[in-house]
Amino acid sequence: MGQQPNLELVESDLPRKVAEPAPPQRWRPTKVGLITTPDEKPTGGSFGNTGPDPGWALRLLSEFDLLSDDPNLKSVVTGLTMARAATLGRAALLGDIEVALILSGQDANSPQWVLDRRERWLAAAPHDKRPGQTAVAEVDRDLLVRTPEQIRYVLNHSGQVSKSDNKTS
Repeated sequence: MGQQPNLELVESDLPRKVAEPAPPQRWRPTKVGLITTPDEKPTGGSFGNTGPDPGWALRLLSEFDLLSDDPNLKSVVTGLTMARAATLGRAALLGDIEVALILSGQDANSPQWVLDRRERWLAAAPHDKRPGQTAVAEVDRDLLVRTPEQIRYVLNHSGQVSKSDNKTS
């Protein structure tokens, strides 16, 4: 609407620019050790390798009647299942449980050294801070991510799988 001819406008009546805030400055961490990117997240050792949904592994394992008889065996299989799923960067699947059962000596044709290793894992399971921690620490990650058929072949055609030198002997 236009200005009335009998009113004088003073400078304070005129529209003025509104001061806008400056653009925000880039954020930088102020604390030492603050994680700002996914690459900085520590893994392994006492940090473990957390997968997207470790609770799903527990849900899948609750369906197996074989594991309900021995809580130590359930701890070992749970740890191996979660470790395999986390290493592959996804939630647990039935194939992960199959691999965990093979590695823990539940396969029909498991060699004697695998059965001996299972007994050591079962004895350590009640003392582990996390379920199956001893078993997960002893299994090589390269073996853990193989298919069940490849794992059976490696276990049956080698002496023992050594984590330290990352190969079969």
